Amino acid sequence: MPKMQPPRGTRDFLPREMNRRQYIIDTARRVFESFGFEPLDTPAFESWELLSAKGGGGEEIKNEIYYFKDKSNRELGLRFDLTVPLARVVANNPQMQKPFKKYQAGKVWRYDRPQAGRMREFLQMDPDVVGTSEMDADAECIAVAVETLKRLGFKRFEVRLNNRKILNGLTEFVKIPPKSSADVFRILDKLEKVPRNEITRGLKKTGIGSSKITKLMKLIEIRGKPSETLPKIGKFLGGIKKAEEGLSELKKIYELSKAYGFDKYILIDFSMVRGLDYYTGPIFEITTRTRKEVGSVAGGGRYDNLIELYGGRETPATGISLGIERIYEIMDSENMFDVPASNTTVFIVSVKKEIRKNVLEISQELRKGGINTETDLTGRDLRKQLDYANRKQIPYALIVGPKELKSGKFTLKDMRTGRETALTLGGVAKKVN
Repeated sequence: MPKMQPPRGTRDFLPREMNRRQYIIDTARRVFESFGFEPLDTPAFESWELLSAKGGGGEEIKNEIYYFKDKSNRELGLRFDLTVPLARVVANNPQMQKPFKKYQAGKVWRYDRPQAGRMREFLQMDPDVVGTSEMDADAECIAVAVETLKRLGFKRFEVRLNNRKILNGLTEFVKIPPKSSADVFRILDKLEKVPRNEITRGLKKTGIGSSKITKLMKLIEIRGKPSETLPKIGKFLGGIKKAEEGLSELKKIYELSKAYGFDKYILIDFSMVRGLDYYTGPIFEITTRTRKEVGSVAGGGRYDNLIELYGGRETPATGISLGIERIYEIMDSENMFDVPASNTTVFIVSVKKEIRKNVLEISQELRKGGINTETDLTGRDLRKQLDYANRKQIPYALIVGPKELKSGKFTLKDMRTGRETALTLGGVAKKVN
């Protein structure tokens, strides 16, 4: 029988990779919690009614997600992000104290063509703030993502900002009918993935004339520092109330970014759309300057209408999502990991099988002291046990035999240097901790 492979767009993570992924997850979790975010979890699959709601994922999302029917013929789908499930949770729990600051780590699924930085199954970590329309919440979500990246060792990255209100203002300025705006945004969202002439062809299919397309493309190509770009685009949008509101929101985020210390990373980019229909205000993406082909490592924005869409009260909300797979891919390719090869600190080498019970008792004592400890489970001789510990890159081997048990002193071998030291069990704990 041929070897069975994981489904296309998915992959297995062996211990070395999982240790590194866990390092990213743990770092993000510590940062999130340092800002006051609390954990949340939701089901991997949701009702199709929820996922396809107009203004959420939309009916067209069926081509992009894993859609299926269960044995009772109920329509379901694997979640394509963590924002829609959160909105359902908040809609169903209106009594929650606001602002509700939560984070969630979980796998999501999209039926994309697998490529660099894009799999069909991937892990996201999202901090969200629900219950305030103040730009302080948006700025804090960005600050959380930036702090996480910095703690992981990232230095060269950009925080790209735009606002859906500004994009709506631009289409109004160019005189594109409101009913065509959603289609226009969906096409513009592919700007970094397909040739420009394909974007132009797509826009023409929506019924927009060539002169309007040229004008729109010229405007959305404005990008740069907030002090330069916001006044420049503001000259075109004066008098368009929603667009002016969007400009004001970006200015506020920029001012707050100075206090958080991420102002130097900000780039205003009016071509950034973020394709999902539920965004209503500021949108943001973070990309690294060294591996742009991987795509954004974090992205999100404000979704003030989504909770009400799912039957809840009118509730403003914003959040950002960190793409763990993309972060991992970049860190791995650029040798950014400083993570032990093994989670085990001490491997106890048993000189004789007859002292197995003593070895287990010693291992339990070390574990009680918070030391990850492994013992031999196969009855190998001393040399093979040391070889095993060496191959697994376990830092220390503790040699235990009848002589050591009688004296109360054990030989601790540093597997990296080969140096051996005779220590009591208490001394071993102090040495390796």
